[in-house]
Amino acid sequence: MKLQALLYYLATIVLFIAGQNTRGQVYNSWNNHVFNPVERVLHLPGQNIHSSVGPVRLDEIAPYHNVDSLIQRGLKKPTHQQNIFGRFFSDDLFSWNEDDVWIRINPLFNFEVGRDNAAGENWFVNTRGAMIEGQLGKNVGFYVDLYENQATFPAYIDDFANNREVVPGQGKRKDFGDDGHDFAQSTGYISYNAGRYFNFQAGFGKHFIGDGHRSLFLSDAAYSYPYLKMTATFLKAKYMVMVSELKHFYRDDALGDTRYRSKYGAFHFLNWNIGQRWSLGLFESVVWAAKDTVGHRGFDPNYLVPLVMYRPVEYNLGSPDNMTMGINLKYIPWKNAALYGQFVIGEFKADEVFSGNKWWANKQGFQLGLKSFDFLGIKNLDFQTEYSQVRPYTYSHYQPITNYGHYNQELAHVLGANFRESITFLRYRLNRWHFELKNQIATKGLDYNEDISYGGNIHRPNVTRPAEYGHSIGQGLKSDLTQTEFNVMFLINPRNNMNLQMGVRKRKMTNELETSDGTYFHVAFRTSLRNIYYDYF
Repeated sequence: MKLQALLYYLATIVLFIAGQNTRGQVYNSWNNHVFNPVERVLHLPGQNIHSSVGPVRLDEIAPYHNVDSLIQRGLKKPTHQQNIFGRFFSDDLFSWNEDDVWIRINPLFNFEVGRDNAAGENWFVNTRGAMIEGQLGKNVGFYVDLYENQATFPAYIDDFANNREVVPGQGKRKDFGDDGHDFAQSTGYISYNAGRYFNFQAGFGKHFIGDGHRSLFLSDAAYSYPYLKMTATFLKAKYMVMVSELKHFYRDDALGDTRYRSKYGAFHFLNWNIGQRWSLGLFESVVWAAKDTVGHRGFDPNYLVPLVMYRPVEYNLGSPDNMTMGINLKYIPWKNAALYGQFVIGEFKADEVFSGNKWWANKQGFQLGLKSFDFLGIKNLDFQTEYSQVRPYTYSHYQPITNYGHYNQELAHVLGANFRESITFLRYRLNRWHFELKNQIATKGLDYNEDISYGGNIHRPNVTRPAEYGHSIGQGLKSDLTQTEFNVMFLINPRNNMNLQMGVRKRKMTNELETSDGTYFHVAFRTSLRNIYYDYF
């Protein structure tokens, strides 16, 4: 059975339950890294909150914090009745809260103009949309949004969109005018709390596993996908199992408009809050093609059992699928701070790992990071620094369709594999004003051509590697990227993160074949609920 059909039947059941005198719960929809109102309270000692499973559920934060106060962020909300113009700038545009039903509707938009100073070219983004969120009784929550976009971009983003035929994280593009892009995206879910311990969710969207800006397990960088998810929260543990339908974004142009080939992903993550300050998480995932050389395989029931370990199952199926496993750690050294890390494994043979021969299938990577809020004792000054590295061929597979990607983008780190990256943020908030300084330094090995894969592009088959041994990070066309950004933002309406923003980005990418050096200025009037990543090669 197709996952879309499963989603339809589950949604029908949940909507029926919604009418049975219940009251719902919702997930955090303010997930933008700069404006996330709950991020600063997730890393306090003694809380039984699982910060590494995102988005977090607001009802899990409520026992420790007043969620409405967090969302409002200390900004005064008018107490008198307002007309629609006043609500646009300071409240939900439309809202209802009566008879165990809570619904809110808000506009979503991004009106942005910018200029590449070196190239002397301008760009624009024109995004219009809306979101509806609500609770139906005590156990059912829902969310839906829609974005319609036309845009032109700086050259390096434009190249990405044209080469991959997708706008980063926002879906398939089509031509708009002479050099523009037209694209759209919609996400949504229905969530049901089944008693004290279980939550079931059916939707079309993104997820994030980890405590960093990046994730080596599952990030929100790629396009959305349909999914079924269950979480079980008990004692100090949280267990997540999710199945999703992914797309291999390739088709033969000679065949005309054909459907993109399907593949499926199954994900397990078990997180345990140990004592007052430690968290330990265990992750595993498997990706398989809906159709392989044997024939149509579809949704493999071997991976549907929530408590089974994927590796023995995959091995006994003949090892046709792409496995990824990892460990997530977090430690709170002092109040308002977190040390965090991840270790990811695609293949592991101890004799090859410790031999020093740099076998091609030593598919490993790690991340180390620090978050500190009220940094240096200064209220609302936040600091984060993070280092990640991933060896060549990690996340790739011998067939492109079973790589750890979706819609021509990476499901984990946006740089794929064969890279090292250091990324640092300094953020400060003063009432409605937000200031952000960001610096990224990265090295990645690119491919010279399409004949040989050096392990950085996870969408290429790893059987075209140049050798069995001698593989190291940065091999191939070694490229260096430096990006520094400074942004100033004025938060207007915290209900949908409506803000005015202006900023400048300095970007330089160099290798032996080319040097790209640009300075980009932009101003924008936007709502910032989601993350969009443009910091790649």
